[in-house]
Formats: sequence, structure tokens, C-alpha cells
Amino acid sequence: MYNPLSLSALGLPSRGEKFDTGATFVRSHIVSPYKLACLRALIALYCWMTIIVAYSWLSYEYAPNTLRDVNIPTYTLILGKWFIAKSFSFFTFITYWSLAFYFTISLWHTFIYARNQAYLRTTTTSHLHDTFPRWLQLAHSLWYSTITTYPFLVSIVYWCTMYGGPWPSDSPFTQWINISVHGLNSLFAILEIVFSAVRPPPFISHLLVVLTGLSLYLGVAYITKAHQGIYVYEWMNPTWGAEGVAGHVFGYAAAMVGIYSLGWGATWTREWLVARKRTSSGQVVADAGDVWQASELSSVSSSRKHSFGGKSASSKQIMVSVHEV
Repeated sequence: MYNPLSLSALGLPSRGEKFDTGATFVRSHIVSPYKLACLRALIALYCWMTIIVAYSWLSYEYAPNTLRDVNIPTYTLILGKWFIAKSFSFFTFITYWSLAFYFTISLWHTFIYARNQAYLRTTTTSHLHDTFPRWLQLAHSLWYSTITTYPFLVSIVYWCTMYGGPWPSDSPFTQWINISVHGLNSLFAILEIVFSAVRPPPFISHLLVVLTGLSLYLGVAYITKAHQGIYVYEWMNPTWGAEGVAGHVFGYAAAMVGIYSLGWGATWTREWLVARKRTSSGQVVADAGDVWQASELSSVSSSRKHSFGGKSASSKQIMVSVHEV
């Protein structure tokens, strides 16, 4: 019987088989591995800067945030020192921390991969591919599916149902933090979808994991209520009606299915366009990253006086055939 949550259904290869044979988690069809690493580094740097600056500010200052929700009137939440510890109960900040860690770890794997390719170390890929245990490789794959879906839910829910207005012109901090965690978060997810070469994951299996993560968060939110006496989001308060709580739960689940489907479709479309371009040009493997690597390898091999049959084209040929697509 088919089990959508089995290791094979989730996309983990059998023992003895190589994980991510095309190194899709650490390369791009559009830019070189080094440039991809730099892009991920910039995103990681901004995420960490946002977290550090926000918590530092709230340690000494206050920031008003006007919110509302379906059938719930507008109210103002005053953010201050108390919010720092409680922020770990908010889905917005959990996903933002996840983005910061994901791009930090991914940039390292990408940098190691780029360095290995530049020095012609064709027997190694990255720590993710060569030394990580299988369960961590699977976790990284599932992690990718969450960071390319959850940020969109955060942005859509906030701006469509929770933003109370008016725009806080007298609080630049509130403006900046809302743009960072409710807007740029989705931009970072889009950049990851566009610039990475990750193939579409198993549709049903990864969707179930994404929905399971959303369900587990609901439990975390009510644990926060039991231990700290607050509802993380006002719609969770049954005072406003149990049907409202149920409506939010099923509504968010439906939105998550739609977001995941669009993200999966965008990834599939990217791969289809790349395959079509290669077919029309008669190339087997020739994305921007591979072409860049080939030219770089040519210059590196010349400077180090490597010999590949006495022809500069041979170094390019070596690079072009390193990875299967």
C-alpha cells in the first residue's frame, strides 16, 4: 500500500544511492554557484540584522501595531520588551527565524560546492551531499518546501485580514518591521524559487508535511495560552465565536494548499523552461552556472598549469559533464 509519508515517497533515495545527484540545492540555472552563495548570504544577513535590530529596539522602546481580523474590530498591540520572548509563539517570527537559518546554512553548502568546482574536486559536492546523514538530507529537502510556502501565507494573511491601518507614519520602526517580516519574507521565498535549481518535490507527500507543520503550530499557540495566558492571535479566542476559530483553521489550510500548489507549479514551470531551452539549443547541460564554471575552470587550470590534453576546451568539457540534470 502506498504510504505518502514513507521515506521514498518523501523523496529520499534508497541506501547506497546518492542524494540530489544534480546538486540542485546548491546551484542555479541562472547564476553561478558563487553568485548564488552571495545572494543567499545577503538574504541571511538581512534576516539576522532584522532580528537583532528589532529585539534591540524593543528592549528599550515601544512600537504600536494596529491589527484587526474577520469579525474582530481594530485594536492596537503595543510591542515592547515583553514581546521579545513571546515572539517565538508567533508564526510570523517562527518562519522568519527559519528563513534566517535556512539561508545561512544553504549559503555555506553553496559556497563549499562552488569552491569544490573551482578547484576541480569532482568527487565531492558539499557537506549536505557528502557528509550529512540521510535524515538531515531529508530534513533539508522538507525545509525547502516550508520556506518556499509559509512566508506567502504570512504575507497574505497579514495584509488581507490582519492589517488594521492607517499606515503608522509616526513610527518608522513599525513600518520597517512590518515590511521586513510581512513583505520581504515573501520576496526572499520568491528569489529562492527562481534562482535555485531545486526540482519540484513529491507533491502529495511534501504538501502533507507542510500542512502538518501548520497543524502543529496551532498546538503551540494554545500551549502559549495555557502557560502565558495570552492568545497569540485574537482569532484563536473562542469569545469571538467557535465558528470563527474553525473558519480560520480551515481557511488557512485551504490557502496553504493553494500557495503550495502555486509554488510547486512555479518550480515545475522553471524546470520546464530550462529543459525547453536546452532542447532547442541542442545542449545537454548548459545553464548559466555551468557555463560560468567552465570558463572559471579554464582560467584556474591555466593559472595552476594544469594540463587537460593541451586544449582549453577540455577543461570546459570536464565541467559541462560533471552533473547530470
